[in-house]
Amino acid sequence: MRDEEGELIHGSAALVGEYGVLVRGASGSGKSSVVRALMDRASYGGVFAALVSDDQCAVREMSARLLCTAPGTLQSGLEVRGSGLHRVDFEKSAILHLLVDLVEPNQSVRFGEDAVTHLQGVAIGHLILPKWEIEGACRAIEARLFLPVWKK
Repeated sequence: MRDEEGELIHGSAALVGEYGVLVRGASGSGKSSVVRALMDRASYGGVFAALVSDDQCAVREMSARLLCTAPGTLQSGLEVRGSGLHRVDFEKSAILHLLVDLVEPNQSVRFGEDAVTHLQGVAIGHLILPKWEIEGACRAIEARLFLPVWKK
């Protein structure tokens, strides 16, 4: 669905350091949990991190990059399943650098270090990870963002 803010995508997004990350997946797949865990891990390591949007992300192409914002009513709210919505630190927008899809474990990709997909005609790094595996997803995302790829 599109509106004046961009295409509404069912997902959660965060800014980790200087990198925008958008996590997509079915309801209950762990999107909010992955974003929250990324923010906690970054903070613990002394790296800036903040929520951009939870549940719905407005994404639009701008100057060959993808800009992600939160619809106005969702700014600063993060869902904690079973507890409700909670206020967290947030940024109004972020340029996206990585798209993460949370899928059934048998559909995930083990080696996705070079994977790229296109969103609104813009190439973006892409990881396809098993849903509900929060710790493993965080490690994969952090590696993709911050570690060089090892080549033989």
